[in-house]
Amino acid sequence: MRSFSSLSRIAGAFCALMILLIVSLPAAAEGLPVSALKITGSNGKSHEFKVEVAASAPTRATGLMNRKSLAAGEGMIFIFPQPKDVMMWMKDTLIPLDMLFIDTSGKVINIAENTKPMDETIIPSRGLSAYVLELAGGEARRLHLAAGDKLSGAALAFKAKD
Repeated sequence: MRSFSSLSRIAGAFCALMILLIVSLPAAAEGLPVSALKITGSNGKSHEFKVEVAASAPTRATGLMNRKSLAAGEGMIFIFPQPKDVMMWMKDTLIPLDMLFIDTSGKVINIAENTKPMDETIIPSRGLSAYVLELAGGEARRLHLAAGDKLSGAALAFKAKD
């Protein structure tokens, strides 16, 4: 039979481990839905992604800030209530990102590659965007993504919540 102090130490260690796990989970643990997204290039080649969906003003404002990494094949899609000239920046973003600006039909209209972490320079969409997809810096070049590529998948079915 274990003593009370042994059980107390085990319970304390378990609680500390649980706190560590919760703090280190990605934003999906914060309640962001995760959905599937596919990008098809003009050559017919497609790439599949698992993306977190930022559909409200607060989640779009936070985005991928303070993340220390973003795996290949993962990203975040920002969904706007109306198409607009989108202005993004990298304030409080610790990792380089590729930003794909997308119109209402799912067509990529512009790509900002390897944006600079912690930079407050405005990154414009260069056209009316309904969505912005953020991927790990270098993914667009590695996968040969380009303006004119088409997005499809369940992630585009989400509606903005504001």
